[in-house]
Amino acid sequence: MAQIWIVEDDPPIGKLIEMAMQKDGHETLRVLEDAELERAVRNGKKLPDLLLLDLMLRAKNGYQILREWKQDRERKNVPVIIISARGAEQDKVRGLELGAEDYITKPFGVRELQARVRAALRRLPAARERLCVGGLILNPETHETQYLGRRVELTRREFELLLYLARHAEETVSRGTLLREVWGYATADDPSRTVDSHIRTLRVKLGDTEEESRMIMTVRGAGYRLTAGEQT
Repeated sequence: MAQIWIVEDDPPIGKLIEMAMQKDGHETLRVLEDAELERAVRNGKKLPDLLLLDLMLRAKNGYQILREWKQDRERKNVPVIIISARGAEQDKVRGLELGAEDYITKPFGVRELQARVRAALRRLPAARERLCVGGLILNPETHETQYLGRRVELTRREFELLLYLARHAEETVSRGTLLREVWGYATADDPSRTVDSHIRTLRVKLGDTEEESRMIMTVRGAGYRLTAGEQT
C-alpha cells in the first residue's frame, strides 16, 4: 500500500482517480490546486510515495509545480506522473524533461492508470538502493556520487545518465536508448550530440578520458559501456 497524492481541479476526474487508487489499496489525498498541496506539506504530512499531477490547474500550472518539486531537496525523489488532456508530443517531452516519471493523456482508461501506477511503484525500491560499480558509488536517494573515495558533483542530468549506465554496467547502451530512457525523447536522432556532450563532461568530472578511460568506454558505432574500471 502506498500514499498517493492527487492534484486535479476537475472534481469528477479527481474522484475517479482517487477511487481507482483506493481500489488498489492505496491511501490518497486529493487537492484542487497548488495552495492546498503546499498546505498539506506545511502541515507536516508525510510526503507521498507518488504524486499524480494535472497540468491545467486554476492557479500555478502543473509544470511549475513539477519544476519546484524536483528542485526541492526533500521532494525531488517523489516520483510524479502527469495526467493531462494536453497530448501533444512537446507537452510530453517537456514533462519528462522536468523529471516526470510518466505521462498519461486524458481521457484514460482506469485499468491503464492503475497499471501505470503499479509499474511506477514497483520501481521505487530499486530506484532508491545505493549502487556500486567498481570504485563508483551512486546514491539515488540523495543524488550523491563518489568515485575512488572522492565526492563528485554532478548535475541532475549527469547523475541520471551515469545512473542509467551503472544500472546497465558492462552492457553497450546506444545513444538512442540513452535519449529515450534518460532524456525521454521519442526519437533516436541527436543532431546536437547531447549524449556525447554529457559523456565528455562526466569523463572530466570522473578524471577519465576517452583515450585512457577507466569507466565509460566508447563502443564505436554502437554507443557507450560503463565498466567496473580500475580501483587504484
